[in-house]
Amino acid sequence: MNDFAGRRVAVTGASGFIGGRVVERLVLGTGAEVRALVRGYGRAARLSVLPQERLTFRAVDLDAPQSLRKALDGCDLVVHCAFGSRGEVDDRWRTTVDGTANLLDVAKLAGVERLVHLSTVDVYDTSGLRRFDETAPALGEDADDREYEQQKAAAERLVLAAHGDGPETVVLQPGVVYGPWGGQWTVAQLTRPAEEFEELPVTGAGGACNAVYVDDVVDAVLAALAEPAAAGRKFLVSGPDEPGWGEFFDRLRGIRGLPAPAGTPADGAVPDWEQALYASPARVDAALAARLLAAPRTTLDEGMTRTAQWARWAGYGAPGGAGR
Repeated sequence: MNDFAGRRVAVTGASGFIGGRVVERLVLGTGAEVRALVRGYGRAARLSVLPQERLTFRAVDLDAPQSLRKALDGCDLVVHCAFGSRGEVDDRWRTTVDGTANLLDVAKLAGVERLVHLSTVDVYDTSGLRRFDETAPALGEDADDREYEQQKAAAERLVLAAHGDGPETVVLQPGVVYGPWGGQWTVAQLTRPAEEFEELPVTGAGGACNAVYVDDVVDAVLAALAEPAAAGRKFLVSGPDEPGWGEFFDRLRGIRGLPAPAGTPADGAVPDWEQALYASPARVDAALAARLLAAPRTTLDEGMTRTAQWARWAGYGAPGGAGR
């Protein structure tokens, strides 16, 4: 894989889960000069322990093109991980969608060669599907819905449309990303009320999880920065095995030291919309990413073992808790 020696790579959302790991891997595993773009420095402490010779930080606001212009000056490549996660829905939309438009405009002016955008599997309409790839129907546009899925779909459309008029663009669409420092599918699950696990699936139950360990996502990012054939394309990214939601939650039960459900759940602890998510049979076919980018290597067992080790260090796991 290209080690990016002599190349300057900017990473938006560098203080977040995936963005932070992209920065770590670039600094520790390549020769790139890395520019970590963050909203504020307070959440960047995780990156402060990295060697600083090829790492610099810039405070940016995606809503403010002027700060982006300074941040992207001299950059060859961009990894766009940031999205709106704070404030009211209009604030989040502005950061995710309008912020992406601003980034694309500034990247063009700065002469950026390629931009890799982190999207999500949620941009597809998988109703009635048991397996789907990049040719599946897109989520329908809904002007009255400005929540996460519509935000990410709108931002993705902008990125794909920009290819050929500025930097080359590549879109990655990961599934359920978990691992050390993870938010929704790691820390949130390790800290949710234990009684809710009485209503969550067990091994052999539930639909398709489409779990992918964070390092497999970063492998795809690094390959997408360098692979000529990736330009202008979108890629679903999922793990090498195909666990169900029951397997996923049983690994989390193991990390937390929780017993198997007793069969008497407190009905209503897990909302209907979430239960519907865990029932969906739609399974990602990530063959295109495996062929053109990086084949995923981390099984659920391996990923959850690493996550359990981190959870114990971070104070989230039960003493002696395991990933299986």
